[in-house]
Amino acid sequence: MQPRPDPPGKLSMPSIQPPAPSAAPVSEAPLRPPGAGPHFNEVHRLDAQHRLRVLDSRPEQAFDDLTMLASAVCQAPIALISLVDADRQWFKSRRGVDTSETPRETSFCAHAILAPDSVLEVPDAHLDPRFAGNPMVTGEPQIRFYAGAPLITSNGLPIGTICVLDREPRTLSDTERLALASLARQVVTQLELRQAMAGLELDSMTEGLAGLWNRRCLDRNLITSAEESHKSSQPLSLVMIDLDHFKRVNDELGHPAGDDVLRHAAEVVRGAIAPGHFAARFGGEEFCVLLPATGTADARQTADALHAALIGTHWPHRPVTASLGVATAGVDERCDVRALLARADRALYEAKAGGRNQVRVFSGWS
Repeated sequence: MQPRPDPPGKLSMPSIQPPAPSAAPVSEAPLRPPGAGPHFNEVHRLDAQHRLRVLDSRPEQAFDDLTMLASAVCQAPIALISLVDADRQWFKSRRGVDTSETPRETSFCAHAILAPDSVLEVPDAHLDPRFAGNPMVTGEPQIRFYAGAPLITSNGLPIGTICVLDREPRTLSDTERLALASLARQVVTQLELRQAMAGLELDSMTEGLAGLWNRRCLDRNLITSAEESHKSSQPLSLVMIDLDHFKRVNDELGHPAGDDVLRHAAEVVRGAIAPGHFAARFGGEEFCVLLPATGTADARQTADALHAALIGTHWPHRPVTASLGVATAGVDERCDVRALLARADRALYEAKAGGRNQVRVFSGWS
C-alpha cells in the first residue's frame, strides 16, 4: 500500500543556507509535518461524539475486551480505542501504552477519520511523510506500523478509531484488516448502546407529571451530597414543601385539575431555586429541594423565597397555599440522610400544625 502524500501546499519547506566552509557539521532534525486537517463535517462530527457522553469516562470492561481482541487478532503490542476530539485524541480503552490522551496534531487517527470508508494502514511510519517527523515515531513509543478502522456512528459520522500499532514495520493480512473493521462496528454498537441505556436511566429518574426528578433520583443525590458535605466540611440543608389541602382540589375539581396544580407547582419551584440546588417530587403533593453547602440561615432564606413564589403565583383553577419545613446537617456532624429527611418532615409537620401556609425550621424533637 502506497502512502498518500499530503495535498499540495500542505507542507512549507524552509530554505536552508549551506554552512560556511569552516562551520561544524549541522545535525538536522527531521521535519515535523502539520497534523491532519479537520473533517469536512467537523462541527456535526464533534456534536455526534459529544452526545455520546463518553469522553473522560471511566474504563469499561466491554471496551477493554475489544482492544484485547484487536491486539490478539492483529498480533500487535498496542491497541487503542481512540476518540478524536477538537484538539486531542482521548483513549476510551488502551493496551500497551500508559497515556490516556495525546494532542490531535500528532494523531494518526485524525488522518484515518478523513477517509472513513476504509482502514488506514501505515506500513512504515519512517517512510511516510505525514508521520516521519511525528514525536511518537521519533520518540516513545517508537511507532513504525499503524492500522486504524474508523468508528462510524449510525448517522455516518467518524468519531475516532480502533487501532493497532507496532514498533516494527509490517502490514495486516486481509483477514486481520476485516477483523479490525468488524471490531470498529462493535465499538460503535457499544457506544450507542451505552448512550441508550443512559437515556433510559434518565427517564427512570424523572417524574412524568411534574417534570422534576423523582424520589429515586432524590435518594441518590442525597447520598452523594451527604458524602461531599462530609469531605468538604460543608453543611447540607433540605426544604420539604407540602401543598395545603391538596386533597380538596382533587375531590372538588377532579384529578385533571389536581394534575394542573402539581405541574404548576413544579414550575414555580424549579424557577425559584438557584443553580446547584436540586428539586424533586417527593411523592403526592410533596416536593423537596436539596441545598448543598447551605447552612440554616441561607436555607431559611431559600424557603421563604419558595413560599413567597408559591403564594404569589397565579394558580390554575383556585388559589393554593403551601407549608414548608427546613432542616440542616451542620459541619460538626456526620450527615445521615434518613435523619435529615426526618428532621425536615418534623419541621413540615410543625408548619402544618401551626396553621399551614408558613415556613418552619427544625428546632428539635420536643
